Amino acid sequence: MNTDDGLTELIVSAVTEARDPFTDTTVADAILRIPAAELSTFMHARFDGDGDYTILTTGLPASPGAASGRIVTSAEAAVDAADRGLDVILVRTETTPDDVLGMQSARGILTARGGLVSHAAVVARGWGIPAVVGAGDVIVVDGGIHIGGDFHAEGSEISIDGRTGNVMEGAVVASTRPAPPELETLLGWADLIRAGRVGVRANADTADDATHARHLGAEGIGLCRTEHMFLAEQRLRLVRRLILSDDPTHEREILHELDVVQQADFASIIAAMDGLPVTVRLLDPPLHEFLPDYERLVVAEAIGELDDEARAELAAVRRLRETNPMIGTRGVRLGVVKPGVYQMQVRALARAVGDALAAGHDPKVEIMIPLVMGAAELAMARGWVLEALAEAGVADFDAVSIGAMVETPRAALVAADLSAHADFFSFGTNDLTQLTFAFSRDDVEVRLLPAYLEAGVLPFNPFDQLDQDGVGRLIEMTCADARAVKPGIKIGICGEQAGDPASARFLVDAGVDYVSCSPYRVPIARLAIAQALLDADRLPREEIDRLTADVADDHAAPTSSAPASVTSTHIGDDEAQFLVLHALRIKGFSAASTVAELSTIDPDRTRAILGELAERGDTKFFEARDLWQLTPEGKERHAAEIVEAAAAHGTGLRVHYESFLGLNTRLKELCTAWQTRNGEPNDHTDADYDAGRLHELERFNAECAPVLDGFATVIPRFAAYRHRLTGSAARAVNGETKMFTGVMCGSFHDIWMELHEDLIQLLSIDRSAEGSY
Repeated sequence: MNTDDGLTELIVSAVTEARDPFTDTTVADAILRIPAAELSTFMHARFDGDGDYTILTTGLPASPGAASGRIVTSAEAAVDAADRGLDVILVRTETTPDDVLGMQSARGILTARGGLVSHAAVVARGWGIPAVVGAGDVIVVDGGIHIGGDFHAEGSEISIDGRTGNVMEGAVVASTRPAPPELETLLGWADLIRAGRVGVRANADTADDATHARHLGAEGIGLCRTEHMFLAEQRLRLVRRLILSDDPTHEREILHELDVVQQADFASIIAAMDGLPVTVRLLDPPLHEFLPDYERLVVAEAIGELDDEARAELAAVRRLRETNPMIGTRGVRLGVVKPGVYQMQVRALARAVGDALAAGHDPKVEIMIPLVMGAAELAMARGWVLEALAEAGVADFDAVSIGAMVETPRAALVAADLSAHADFFSFGTNDLTQLTFAFSRDDVEVRLLPAYLEAGVLPFNPFDQLDQDGVGRLIEMTCADARAVKPGIKIGICGEQAGDPASARFLVDAGVDYVSCSPYRVPIARLAIAQALLDADRLPREEIDRLTADVADDHAAPTSSAPASVTSTHIGDDEAQFLVLHALRIKGFSAASTVAELSTIDPDRTRAILGELAERGDTKFFEARDLWQLTPEGKERHAAEIVEAAAAHGTGLRVHYESFLGLNTRLKELCTAWQTRNGEPNDHTDADYDAGRLHELERFNAECAPVLDGFATVIPRFAAYRHRLTGSAARAVNGETKMFTGVMCGSFHDIWMELHEDLIQLLSIDRSAEGSY
């Protein structure tokens, strides 16, 4: 696909053809036709392809998107500039937790060191900030940066392209391509293919991240990195004091302070993911990312600028400093050398879960032990968790499970032994790749990997795409060995490769239960996993027939039966049968209660009619899912009978249809405004902006009343649409925001699409010719 317009056209045509009963295109065909990786087009800004710009250097494309701004070389400068309303690019040699506020304030991030799974890359992807890392030509100095032989002072403008890794001089024009509404339909179909087979979760560390991930279709959190909860300045100081301290009393005081803030963190994430699983990884801080800068302290010591506190800090850093910190005192090892850290986290988490249960919510929490390498180690850590749960007084509840992060090769090799102490496994493929290849993930991507790729030694970057021969073999062994001992053990993957479409087929074949990736890759993963399931023939033939049959706009699950005020009891048998056929023609397949809602036939009578139609061979019932569908004979009968309905009502409906089309255009614009903000995907963190869009939805719904009432004067059952739309708008305004544009949930957009399809059927309109996608 060469252009954004081409991708949009491909999605629109695929969905349109799948809906059209006169084409051979099925839902499966439509799903397989779209290149999943290119969905990132709609998630991030990109530079105009024909722009006239100078490329200064090229690094690694770490986080997609395009950004321009003034150069700043410190987090403090980034925060200050952002507070003054300036767009900045934060340029650092490498980033550490000290830089997080600056990273959050910047439009983009550029680093001289680091790879695709470095601190800068992981944080940027999680927040959807464009980033280029490992740009070795960049040298950060006081007052600016050197690139090649040229100096660029702080305050001068540059642009970065997180897709290509290019760094450009000056400000380059960027734009965001809005996704067509058909993409939501396509992803809804993909979700149906995946349902009950392979889930898609998100890596998210805050309530805002979790909310945004859920909006993008995540079915839970597969990795909540608790160390990222300590990146705020005040908390970072506490963690540093904890790590540097060798006084048990002092450590207990710090743990108490952290306990309080951790409970609030966990409570907010659990609330954002209510009813969905949240995998909480206990603290895994590589010490070098949380310790003060050693070189800065040494220089300050040499020139006599250290006070007593700083000298004590330097002594502690020297004592704890490691030659290779990425495989040093981190993960579960920190829990061994700093007793009480994991227990503190578990107690805080347990109290948050207990409060959620008491409030009537549905928390589903999975506690994950990181960097394990053996069964004795995992058994010890599981004991800590169980002890802390008991201390919190909630050891018996079913809302918490305990598992291990498989990221060392030894853990993969002894998975059978580990499974005795684990309810689940999750592959951390970033570290598993690093340790399997003996590649330093922070260094190798700058010089070594480019040389290997150019020489053909490696066919791709293994930190971006899963290495199936090596790392993949460990994954396959783990799945097979663990399930031989514990057949029901849940297994997921939460490394960056989890969102890579090229790796999806292998992961499906390996038997993972879910993948977890950064929020902005969730739509890509939803489609890629569905494609992999279809390619792998993982669905029974009957299931494929049901899912790939000609369908209508969506498969929204029923939220309620039809309102009594619009349920008709005076419809003759022949008309009632037609209306049931018509409702199924609109929905594709549906529960009986949803058919009743659409047809405005009493639910009991609807079920009886569906049974009668099944006896005639016009409908088919899928008992396992409690869903009905038209058979080919039923579609032929509907096509014959709708001619009479169109003749009787078409003229009256058409009077109001032109006004409807105007409203249809406005709704698409309103939905786009809800999904995007300032040309970027709406992360729904601006409460005032969202409130404005919800108010517009409420006003739009009121303005639709005359047109909807006009349809109802021609066909009384159309009054049900007005009731349903008003109900969805009210639910969205009252806080259930998925009822705005959500898929398969009876949202305002769902119902509007049903209404439009109903009209198109009755008026014999060619949607493609009309252009009203």
